[in-house]
Amino acid sequence: MSINLIKINPLISSGWDDAVLKSPQPQFFHQSCWLKTLIDTYNFKPLCFIIQDGGGGTVPFLVIKSLKEKKKAVALPFSDGCDILCSGIKEDELVTTLLKIAKEEKLDRLEFKGVTGFKPFAEVSHSYYGHKLQLSKDEKKLWKNLSSSKQRNIKKSRKENISVTFHNEIDSVKEYYRLHCITRKRHGLPPQPMRFFESIQSNILTKGFGEIGLAKIENTTVAGALYLFSKKEVLYKFGASDKNLQFLRANDLLMWEAILRYAQRNFAHFSFGKTEKYHDGLCRFKEGFGAEQIIMNDFCYNVKTGNLVKDAPGVHGFHNKVFELMPIPLLKFCGEILYKYST
Repeated sequence: MSINLIKINPLISSGWDDAVLKSPQPQFFHQSCWLKTLIDTYNFKPLCFIIQDGGGGTVPFLVIKSLKEKKKAVALPFSDGCDILCSGIKEDELVTTLLKIAKEEKLDRLEFKGVTGFKPFAEVSHSYYGHKLQLSKDEKKLWKNLSSSKQRNIKKSRKENISVTFHNEIDSVKEYYRLHCITRKRHGLPPQPMRFFESIQSNILTKGFGEIGLAKIENTTVAGALYLFSKKEVLYKFGASDKNLQFLRANDLLMWEAILRYAQRNFAHFSFGKTEKYHDGLCRFKEGFGAEQIIMNDFCYNVKTGNLVKDAPGVHGFHNKVFELMPIPLLKFCGEILYKYST
């Protein structure tokens, strides 16, 4: 079967977002506002296609050059889920077609990140967990979904007079970023560049596609989170907090208030993003809100051979200890250099 792919630049064609939103499952990370954010920040090159056959569908790749000058097309870097919907055509045939295009583009690798329904072959390159919560306007039902410890933490945080507000202006983004840098250091990772969050603010938040949530006690911000919107789904993308004030349980109250807020806005699902399987604590945090665990997969291919490549992201190792010891200004510098070459 011949698969007809239409190459399109999402940044200059309105037809791209039209196709994304017409999908049975519109995905935030396919939208041009997210692609533009990554392109503006890291100077990635778009290589995107609309599937004309099989009911349509969008295939968004960004081309990334490694430190060794090798190039790969990734769908999509820094994105918590980028499923490929291609009903009516065989998924392995779509991969074969895309590998041919990748060879013509002189790429070394072709990568699909964070897919769930898209399963071209039995083997996968890497897998991890996703978590999703079915939203309801019935607050009592949502409350019953919470673990007993989450319920206690939320009550405690309210007694401490923690206030939760939601914003889209640059000052709130900067306040979130302050906590983001502290949290990344605690986890032994460099923060993304500030210009990444400035691009999120200008391309996404000001357009109504997301919000920053902040939890404060008096005038002190103790926790923050970034939420992104697709047509029917809210995505929790980043979270940060002040460890010295964790006893206030502001993270739990902030997430609870976000769940209530977006349920009342008629969103159907709340996605907690992806989690590596070894990260038991983060899984428990997400499941404590009643979220159901799903499996997400990566499929990575060597373009020259067409073979699947086993590939675990290098986010956990000795380098975390090194980053943890660095001062925040040096960590910021590392983030400026490294994220352009990593996914």
